[in-house]
Amino acid sequence: MPAHNRTFRALAAWIVAGSILLSLLLACSCSKKPNDDRLVLKEDIYGFFLGQTKDAVFKRAEHRAKITKAPEPPLGYRGDLYDFSAPLDPHHEVQRVRCAFFDGRLMEVVVYFRDAGLMNLDWLRMQLEGRYQTTAAAEDGKLEMAQKTYRLAGPGMSITIRRITKKDTTELYVQYLHDELHKRLVEKNRTVETK
Repeated sequence: MPAHNRTFRALAAWIVAGSILLSLLLACSCSKKPNDDRLVLKEDIYGFFLGQTKDAVFKRAEHRAKITKAPEPPLGYRGDLYDFSAPLDPHHEVQRVRCAFFDGRLMEVVVYFRDAGLMNLDWLRMQLEGRYQTTAAAEDGKLEMAQKTYRLAGPGMSITIRRITKKDTTELYVQYLHDELHKRLVEKNRTVETK
């Protein structure tokens, strides 16, 4: 075989190997975009998964829940808020669900319960403590006159159980908040405030 053929084949082999390596590097860099599914948590929250895309959540909600845009809260931006008439998995004890999306991802799920009694509050606390093998921390009872609040940590999320007595009603809900997305929201709000 002539020397120029061997040189040509060696050069062609290096070009092919380089192309493959470049393709792999590009594929890896694309998989690290903030839009990937590393943000999706595995914990099932009444059919919702924190970190899922808004499109995926809305698609799963078809024929399961009516979705309406929620009013903006008075205390500043907390994500794009939506009310769901029901959870995505059937749970008769749930009255409704409010979701907050940030950067197109499900950042917060707030589950409101039909039974707002103290016994249900304790039952929910015990269930969550058992599920996540932790103890819920209560706020100072001397400061809480019209509410009772417990906080605990789950994998990649914070959880708050709260019972609030208002003028005309009492609400009992559990809030699940995605740690990483919430951190990004706080940073964004801090940046907006400093401008």
